[in-house]
Amino acid sequence: MGDKRLIVKNREGGWDVRAPGAHNPDSQHATLGEAEKAAFEWRERVGDAKVSIIL
Repeated sequence: MGDKRLIVKNREGGWDVRAPGAHNPDSQHATLGEAEKAAFEWRERVGDAKVSIIL
C-alpha cells in the first residue's frame, strides 16, 4: 500500500484532508463532499493510495 490520506472534521466545523500524523492539512473544505472529492482526486493522481473518512 502506498500513501494514505485521512478526511477529518476540523475545529472550525469544516473538513481537512491530511496525511496520518501530519500537523497541517493538505487541503481544507467547507463540506465533507468537497473534502471527499479532493481526496479521491489526489488518490487518482498518486495511484496506489488509501483514503479514510474519520467521523
